Amino acid sequence: MSKPTVPFHKSVSLKGIDNIVIKGKVPHGAQRFNVWLQRGSGSDPEHVALVFDARFNFGSDKNIIVCNDRKGGKWGSEERNAKAFPLAHGEKFKMKIQLHKDEYKIQIGEHDVKEFHHRMPVHDVDTLRIDGNVELDEVKIESILN
Repeated sequence: MSKPTVPFHKSVSLKGIDNIVIKGKVPHGAQRFNVWLQRGSGSDPEHVALVFDARFNFGSDKNIIVCNDRKGGKWGSEERNAKAFPLAHGEKFKMKIQLHKDEYKIQIGEHDVKEFHHRMPVHDVDTLRIDGNVELDEVKIESILN
C-alpha cells in the first residue's frame, strides 16, 4: 500500500515466513512512533505479539527503541537493548521485520536493530497497526514462499 495514512491498520495473516516492510519518514519534532503486531484492530489491544516503540524524545527516553508484548491486557517486560538507533528527524527510513521460527528480527536500513523472541504465537496476530509521529510511504508484507 503506497502513501498510507497514520494511524495505519491492516488485517494480516502471518505464517511465520513473511517480511513486513515499512518505508517512511520521521518528521521534524517527532516524539515517537509505534509498530504493533496485535490481535484485533483497536488502539488499546488486549493481546500484542510485538510493539516496536521508537522513542526520539518521550519522557526521559531519548533515541531509544523499546519492544514489548501484552497478554490479556498485561504488559510483559520491556526490552531496551536495541543494537542501534538508525532513525533521525527529517530522514527517510526502510524498516524490515523478518518473521522467524523463534523471533522477530528487525532491521532499519542496513542495521540489524533488534531480535525479539516470540512470546505469543505468530498465527494469533491479525492486525498490523502503525501510529505516532511518522509519515508512511509504503507498507507491504512479502511472503518468502511466493
